[in-house]
Amino acid sequence: MKAAAWAIEGLRALSRRGRSASCVAALISAILKGFAPRGERVLANLRLVYPERSEAWRKDLRQRLYAHLAWMVTELLTLQRDHAQALEWVAEVRGRKHIDGPLTEGKGVLFLSGHYGNWELLAAWYAQYLKLRGSDGFHMISQETKDQDISRLIARYRHNAGIKLLPRKTTSALQMVRLLKAGAHIALTPDISWGEGVVLPFMGQPCTNTTGPAVLGLAASVPIVPVALYREGPFRHVVEFFPPLPIPEGRRQEKTERLTRQVIGALERIIAPQPELWFWLHNRWKQGASPDSPSGI
Repeated sequence: MKAAAWAIEGLRALSRRGRSASCVAALISAILKGFAPRGERVLANLRLVYPERSEAWRKDLRQRLYAHLAWMVTELLTLQRDHAQALEWVAEVRGRKHIDGPLTEGKGVLFLSGHYGNWELLAAWYAQYLKLRGSDGFHMISQETKDQDISRLIARYRHNAGIKLLPRKTTSALQMVRLLKAGAHIALTPDISWGEGVVLPFMGQPCTNTTGPAVLGLAASVPIVPVALYREGPFRHVVEFFPPLPIPEGRRQEKTERLTRQVIGALERIIAPQPELWFWLHNRWKQGASPDSPSGI
């Protein structure tokens, strides 16, 4: 096990809610703020999206992002002691009707989210929520990081939480469509950069956007439900399910592009209330003038 994975496992042994978790979060936060990983990438992205804001504002948002990531990791490690804790850490669920209907009817759902808030906690919470409803049909489309040890560790954490993984590289669209038609609930996070797709504005800046959510939703005839987890504090969050995206009219190609535009709009609405909760470390806009950084999420 490489150093990073070994360190994470070491912190997991120390993480429990209370003073211990506060110490772990403080340590991780100090490391992030001290080394500022991909710090220039964060600032470059913020300059693109918020050109009207001051550099001081951007640096402050970067600090708040690092503090959030520190608590995200701490919460994830603490969760490994008992995944049912996820149900306790969600103080409120908004828009529950948007998923309770399909659940009651046994229909599939394609969840649209991003690398926003504590996305790992959101997935674990929903897996536990389904467990209470007598179902284990929750899947997540996953992508490996460049560090194989970290990838295996994350996969184990997700598996232990009751999440079934669908590796993006080895799972075909046909397999996903079949699962959705059979009543599975599948989550995907299309907010990272993709090698192919359509070039459309995201947060006001052009970049390549995958048409995957639109293609899957149309092929399986299931609702695409945006969902987000908003942080109110350590171990305190709000889940919000948004109304399903309306299916546009037109030919298949036109419907796919129009639905993709809706996907982008939904992601923007998720991020807007608390932008410090989004993963700004990723090189989302390849056209940006600042140096590239490797993507691993």
